[in-house]
Amino acid sequence: MGQRGCVMALLFLIAAGCQVGCGPTIRTFTISPQILCEGESAVIRWDASGDTEVTVTPESPPASPATCAARGREASAYTLVARRGGKEVERELEVLQLHDGGAEPIAFGTNAVEAQAVVASGEKNQELWSNRVSVATVAACAGREIQVKHANRLATLPASGEPSSAFDGTALAGPWELRSPMSAAEQNNPRVRPTELEVLATFRCQKGTP
Repeated sequence: MGQRGCVMALLFLIAAGCQVGCGPTIRTFTISPQILCEGESAVIRWDASGDTEVTVTPESPPASPATCAARGREASAYTLVARRGGKEVERELEVLQLHDGGAEPIAFGTNAVEAQAVVASGEKNQELWSNRVSVATVAACAGREIQVKHANRLATLPASGEPSSAFDGTALAGPWELRSPMSAAEQNNPRVRPTELEVLATFRCQKGTP
């Protein structure tokens, strides 16, 4: 009896010490899916210790020219906060609500000059956009002719901004390469060359099961 009582007392002391000295923890925090199609909902799951709270903060849309502005999407930051003993930890995830007929700018800083053309390349976040969002049309921005390479396809978009269906059905996510011919002034003066190339992609969103 004496030995058992000692063990129980030790367990009590360990538990009491944790209540006083152990900080909050967030082991997992997931939202599925992070891309929401029209009329779709998501499931939020977490495993954390301490008092928990989830807050939602709308994010401002990215700055874009009026002719190539994002539309049909709202971004929100979901933040999980765990508190205990006067301490707190947090973790944040971004969720995009998409609407039918939406459009997303694809813009990258110019990083090369090749054969009298400026080149810009980069990648749309695959983890965020996923393969549920596909391209419908793509149009050039800023009144420049832009050659686009994406998903093993190649197309030249006119400076007029006329949309092209050359990338119809490809995933919005993944690597893109944009290149635009330089004018005589741009060839002669690097300071007037564009620092960014941009196209506007309209998209479709395929509903799924979280």
